[in-house]
Amino acid sequence: MSSRPSAGLPHTRVALVTVADAGLGRAVARQLAEAGMTVYAGARREEAGRKAERELRAAGLDARHVPLDLDEVATVARAAELVERSSGRLDVLVNMVGLTSSLDRTSENATDGFRAVFETNLLDAIHLMTVTNAMFPLLRRSGGGHIVNIASAFHTPERNGNSTPRNAVEALTLQYADIGRQDGVLVNAVCVDASTPAWDGFEEDGALRRAAALPVRLVLAEDPLLTATSTGPDGVCSGLSAQAQAPDGGSGAGPVHVV
Repeated sequence: MSSRPSAGLPHTRVALVTVADAGLGRAVARQLAEAGMTVYAGARREEAGRKAERELRAAGLDARHVPLDLDEVATVARAAELVERSSGRLDVLVNMVGLTSSLDRTSENATDGFRAVFETNLLDAIHLMTVTNAMFPLLRRSGGGHIVNIASAFHTPERNGNSTPRNAVEALTLQYADIGRQDGVLVNAVCVDASTPAWDGFEEDGALRRAAALPVRLVLAEDPLLTATSTGPDGVCSGLSAQAQAPDGGSGAGPVHVV
């Protein structure tokens, strides 16, 4: 990819939100745009993506639809090319992955339920890696990019055997944080309650606004050491490694509340 400078305002931060045509993804895109960013809203379906773009633009926000089918690697590569061609940079990537529904504990087919969760979790991990790998060169070039990976935890913030989607996303977050440190790319995770509307629901919904506020806070945080952390739906942020920097400036070894 070329290093052509942005044709727009030189100091306008640029963000990409995957699956941003509805629900939590669109709520995140809205809040980032309200913070003054140019936001590329990824969507698999053209009609839904254009509708989200029109609604956000009608609110005076700089939102731009970008075709992005996470199952099609070619569309991910084209999305990276579009962002570079149109804006010349990428400062923020929000990966909407790992939003798996909770297991039906009353079902007699528990094995099938666990298998479905693991299969979905594996696919989500592949999606996260595909998008992040495609966007990483642009984020490195920004001189201080942010990646926030969003997962779910089966209605509970605790790490346990039933938090498979969260655990996988956190493991990938730690890997990318280690890779990004040398280039100033900060990589963190946010875990939302699985009951939060992910792909449907209105942005006016209080749960959506609150859930979207967590990744946006991490994106807007100015601490250059805030990386390799995971924030739960209760607002408690924990370090994923010894190098992680907690929001209070500590080592990240213990949980603290995001403010």
